[in-house]
Amino acid sequence: MLPRVSAILDAVGLGPEFSAVPPEILDAARVRGRAVHNAIEAIVYDFLDESALAPDVLVRLDAYRRFVKESRYETLHTEIEVEHPTWRYRGHPDTIGWLVGKRALLDWKNTESVQLAPASYQLAAYACAWNAQHPTEPVVALAVVQFKSDGTYRFHEVSAATAEPIWLAAVMVYYARNPMPCMEMSR
Repeated sequence: MLPRVSAILDAVGLGPEFSAVPPEILDAARVRGRAVHNAIEAIVYDFLDESALAPDVLVRLDAYRRFVKESRYETLHTEIEVEHPTWRYRGHPDTIGWLVGKRALLDWKNTESVQLAPASYQLAAYACAWNAQHPTEPVVALAVVQFKSDGTYRFHEVSAATAEPIWLAAVMVYYARNPMPCMEMSR
C-alpha cells in the first residue's frame, strides 16, 4: 500500500507540529475535525442529520455554509482518494470544486490557528496526484479554509509554485530513507 501524504510529511519533519498541545486537547480537536469533515460530506451528498451534532461542530458548519454562499463554491468531489502513479503516494483531499471559475482543491481546517506551511505541502501533494490522474481536468487553485469556533471562516490561498517543489523533495527524502522493494518487470 502506498504511504499517505501525512505520513510522508511527518517522516521528513514537515508535518504540523503539535508537541506542545496537551494530548486531551489534541484528541478532542481530532474528534471535532473528523465530525466536521463527515458533516460537510453529508451536506454535499444531502444526508446530514444535524440533531446529533455537537455545538462546536454546528458552529463550524455555519462557517462552512457562509463560505460556500459568499464564495459561490461548487463542490465536484469530497473526501476522495488520489494516488500519484510516479511519485508513489496517496491522499484524501477534502474537496475539489469550482471557485471563481477555477478548479480548486481546498482543505478544511477546524482550528483557531493554522500551520500554513504543512497545509500547503499537503495541498500541493493532493494537487500533483489529482493532476497526474486527471491531466485534462487540472486543479489550478489551492487554499485552506479555516472554520473558527465563532462561526467565521478565513480563506488562505496557497501557492502551488512554492509548495510543490518542497513536497516533491519531501517525497524523495522519504523514499531515500524508506526504499520500496523493487518490483520485477515482466518481459
